[in-house]
Amino acid sequence: MDPNRLGKVELEIYQIVVRLGTASVQDVVNEINRDRKTAYTSVMTLMKNLADKGFLSFEKSGKKYLYRPKVAPEDLQQSLLERTLDRVFEGSAVDLVQSLVNSERVSTDELVQIRKLLDEMEE
Repeated sequence: MDPNRLGKVELEIYQIVVRLGTASVQDVVNEINRDRKTAYTSVMTLMKNLADKGFLSFEKSGKKYLYRPKVAPEDLQQSLLERTLDRVFEGSAVDLVQSLVNSERVSTDELVQIRKLLDEMEE
């Protein structure tokens, strides 16, 4: 598994399969079509690519293929986080956390949860 080889739409498709647990191409197309139109064949190609790259596994069920996550979401998150840490923050976890905490995307509730995690780690 190399997260450097994972594109934005591939990550979206992977996350849909994780959320659904098991998904056919049509299941993923239906999910994506809630937000925007996409072609069945494009999704099919990307799901095959994800399987070839080792992110998804599949099995044939009748006339369709059912896909499942082959890589645990936590493993992919860790790998992507490490890549971001190295590339964007030059390996500085402090800079990453400071950037995250200073962003307007972190709610007060999330800050409380982060503080709790840090307190638990210190114990």
